[in-house]
Amino acid sequence: MKTYLILAALLFAGCATLAQAQNTATLARELVTLKGGYADKKKQFEEVRIRAYVPMLLKAVGKGAAWKPGHPNWAETEQRIAGEWRQYYLDHLARTGRIGPIGSIGREPLYGWMDEALAREYARLFDADELGALLIFYGSTTGGTLLALEKEFLEFYPREMVRSLTRVLFGNEALSVREQVLFRSPENRERREFAALFETENMMVDECERIGGKYVEGSFPAVPQGALATAADPIDALRRKLDAATLAELHAFLKSGVGRKERAFIGAAVPVATPAEEDPARVIEEQVAFYKGLQQLSAQWRALAAKIAAQ
Repeated sequence: MKTYLILAALLFAGCATLAQAQNTATLARELVTLKGGYADKKKQFEEVRIRAYVPMLLKAVGKGAAWKPGHPNWAETEQRIAGEWRQYYLDHLARTGRIGPIGSIGREPLYGWMDEALAREYARLFDADELGALLIFYGSTTGGTLLALEKEFLEFYPREMVRSLTRVLFGNEALSVREQVLFRSPENRERREFAALFETENMMVDECERIGGKYVEGSFPAVPQGALATAADPIDALRRKLDAATLAELHAFLKSGVGRKERAFIGAAVPVATPAEEDPARVIEEQVAFYKGLQQLSAQWRALAAKIAAQ
């Protein structure tokens, strides 16, 4: 009898655990559906990655103080890198199953698996109470406002981050007089706090800093600050859509335990999210092949950059 009771208790506990897991998975799917837009965020993130690597690759293939905008081979090398690197990277994503097949440069990448991937990670890292709290927030007027504003933020901010990174790398494009005033104005702090409301801003800043690496490490804070200056007008237009009460509610959520946890989770999860069926061993093989191919392309770009100097 005692053995039977123990087995029954274990069975009950197992069923309860399964039911809880199923409930958590359901809540996670509801949350991802409610928030939406993650395929667009992934696409934007990969676009930033593609564009941000162009100035890095340009910097790496040239030599000497003369290698900067205005060099006789600069424009041709930049054009070659921009086109060939984009195609190469998108082909890599297509081979690994992370996007749909790429037929030509400029074709829209497809990230239909993103919702499933993020729901899986939400269910793994958040409990039912946390997911319930997130559903309540994003289902509220304040949460809905945040999601709507971020869609507009995505329309302009990523390109300003890449533009600013390029400026810091090469110093070839100075801020205009007006942008310098905006850069130094006390109101720029308010723009910074506003931009920090969005998941996108954190991801873009982290990625540009990682890509810039040693070339910008001493001056990297100027990259997001520069983007705030060049994007000041559209940021201010968005800021004006928020009243003080809604802004206070947004800050309160982001400072809460679940708000901070979700922000850290999204910042780490979206950039590296992969399809569920992806084979880790195959990914490693593809990465090795990817970097080998990139080295071969880089050799061609170096030869192009040095063409006139060698003659």
